[in-house]
Amino acid sequence: MDDDPAEAGRAGTSPSPGGAVGTDTTETTSGLIPHAGGSEDVEPAAARLAEEIRRRRKAAGLSHAQLAVKTGYTRQYVSLAERPRKGLPSVDLVRALDRALAAGGALSALRELAERARQVRRGRDAATEVATPPMPAAPRLPRHPTTGGREELVEQMPTDEQLVDAVMTQEWSAGRHRRLVASSPAHLDEIMAHLRDQWHALVRTDNLLGPRFAIAGVLNQIAAIEELCSSLRGQQRLAVVRLGAQYAESAAWLYEDAGYVAKARDWTSRAMEFAHEGDDGRMVAWTMFRRSQQAAAALDVARAIGFAQAARRHEERLATPTRAAIRVQEAYGHALDGDEHTAQTLLDEAHTWAASDTKGDAHEGHGSYCTPSYIEIQRANCWLTTGKPKKAIALYEVSLGRLPVVYQRSRAAALSRLAMAYIADGQLEQAASAARTALPVARSGGSMRIIDELKSVGRDLAPYRQLHAVAALLGDLTDERP
Repeated sequence: MDDDPAEAGRAGTSPSPGGAVGTDTTETTSGLIPHAGGSEDVEPAAARLAEEIRRRRKAAGLSHAQLAVKTGYTRQYVSLAERPRKGLPSVDLVRALDRALAAGGALSALRELAERARQVRRGRDAATEVATPPMPAAPRLPRHPTTGGREELVEQMPTDEQLVDAVMTQEWSAGRHRRLVASSPAHLDEIMAHLRDQWHALVRTDNLLGPRFAIAGVLNQIAAIEELCSSLRGQQRLAVVRLGAQYAESAAWLYEDAGYVAKARDWTSRAMEFAHEGDDGRMVAWTMFRRSQQAAAALDVARAIGFAQAARRHEERLATPTRAAIRVQEAYGHALDGDEHTAQTLLDEAHTWAASDTKGDAHEGHGSYCTPSYIEIQRANCWLTTGKPKKAIALYEVSLGRLPVVYQRSRAAALSRLAMAYIADGQLEQAASAARTALPVARSGGSMRIIDELKSVGRDLAPYRQLHAVAALLGDLTDERP
């Protein structure tokens, strides 16, 4: 059942004479179609585009929420694209719909026709009519898992009515919308201080609550930063760009943790662009660290090691927690490569620069999560990777008790790996118990990365469902829709 209110609003309207809305037979003598919800006139090409989006969505058996997940846009915005109005959906949104609905470019072609028709009309009526801009840039939301699984969206964005108002108000129609500007150097300083404070708060939010509670805030601040960048030049722009690198890299991590690897890579690239433009060597190094993490997740061992080594090439410039985190990451790459000695040596070195952060807000710099207990958990990961589950179990059990409470996701990730170590050591009920403890934290925060690991644990334990603890875990996992 489609839960979009637009469907109910459309159900009681009558089609135009001669056929369904969007066909050539509905064109009136003025060349325009009255909008079903009011007196606004809509060009036939725009109506065809809206109707074709709706038709293809229905044919695919998708609700607005499901289509939103496939495109990466909000449910409200996808719904709005199916309403024939003078303002066309953005080019990017239509391209995303084209891909999601396998339309082969048909929707983009219809939009181009509608745009041409609109330009012709504007030329004809230039003396009396103000040109109408397209819909404002679509707000994008992260897709994230909740207790209902991967196919739900954070409901934190404007309602349909608010989006319609944004499109149709006089300010937009008359082209009077203005980008964010700083009215004075002092004002810019205050904005920057606020954005920095927000970044630290969002890092803490992620550590405490998980990516689904942090991503909307990160994307909102990035939007503000990009608007500021468009109006600034020189040193003022550089300062904002550097902050943009921090936020973009945070978006990369949040998407990676939420299980959207392609988006994570895109945001890492954006962070790199910001960092290079801002001549920020520390952020360039940190984005290379992030690339190493992504390579390791893809089991691209050579790149995982190479990117980590590149990240610490000029480590004298880096904050000490950053140095520790990069060494931990390189150690994991060597563990994947079977080089146990190098991995353990790097982990020993990482303790030299270990962080002392217990607040989880990165005030010590990037890598502030890299506390002594975190390093030892990563050592356990390396022991597990190199086939030493008993050593891994002992370290996990000790280090989990020492991990600062703010790092809830790190705790869930460690419990997930502990479950794997228990399986490798034949302790099946302990494995199920550890996995059950991790699962609600991962679900609550939206960490699909951890949920996928826990599903793998469940598959390994499935042959032993006669054990009570295993049966309980498998029951919990069945609540996670594929």
